[in-house]
Amino acid sequence: MSTPSSAPAASGPVAIIGAGALGTTLARALVANGYAVEAVLSRTAASAEALADRVGAPVADTAYAALPKTVRWVFVCVPDDAIPGVAGALAAVQHPWADTTVAHTSGAVPAQALAPLDAQGAALLGFHPLQTFPEGASPATLSDIVVGLDGDSAAVEAGAAVARRLGARPVRLAAADKARYHAAAALASNGLVALMAAVEAILPLPRTDSAPPPREWVAPLLRQTLHNVLHHGPHGALSGPVARGDEGTIRKHLEVLQDECPDQYPVYTALSAELVRVAVGSGALSEAQGERLAASVRHADDAPEPST
Repeated sequence: MSTPSSAPAASGPVAIIGAGALGTTLARALVANGYAVEAVLSRTAASAEALADRVGAPVADTAYAALPKTVRWVFVCVPDDAIPGVAGALAAVQHPWADTTVAHTSGAVPAQALAPLDAQGAALLGFHPLQTFPEGASPATLSDIVVGLDGDSAAVEAGAAVARRLGARPVRLAAADKARYHAAAALASNGLVALMAAVEAILPLPRTDSAPPPREWVAPLLRQTLHNVLHHGPHGALSGPVARGDEGTIRKHLEVLQDECPDQYPVYTALSAELVRVAVGSGALSEAQGERLAASVRHADDAPEPST
């Protein structure tokens, strides 16, 4: 990366590119913590204007050329595949890039995804809030979370100061580790969504109008399990038939899933195999027990094909 004319500052006027859920939440949090958002640029004028009105930004536009010369921080809050294109379009804009930090909010790609701006002298930064952002999320969603940072040292230092000002906890990442880091984050969030979809598909509910939805059945179990994991770690929180080495129960699970819920069979076998590894690592099972249980759940290839 090229070296900016001066070290990146942790403050200064901000532009937000992308007015989706993350861009909106980040813009609101920045304003709530004393930053001035001077511009919102988005694919549609309506979304740019809506967010600009919300955060008091004087510029709302669809054109990158509308970027104010006074902006010193640009946050690119767009899908990962769109980042290089945005960077290329920004690099064509006349701007004091050597005094500007450009940060994208992707967790999977490194700061160098913004490479076209490197030649213009901008400081490049990956600034990834490790959080999920639904529509209408509060600015407080950014508080007390990890923000993963990568880029050159000066940009990371400035990004860390921004993260702390938002109430978050900055963590420096190696560029080579970002895909792995983001895979873990996706499993923690979206993997839970997929797991709950499988739970709802498997759970046999009474066929009455008064029956509660499946998530209400398992909500107390979910809350207690999450509490156990957060306080004791996966090894300390493990319970159930795998931890007990209950091969008979596991066989019953496999049989009923093969017969009645074939789409969820591979989910069960994959997660059970991982639970066996955790159980052996925690000492709940011996190596020999683990090998027997692993063999019991290693039948995904024998399962019927999921329906389409």
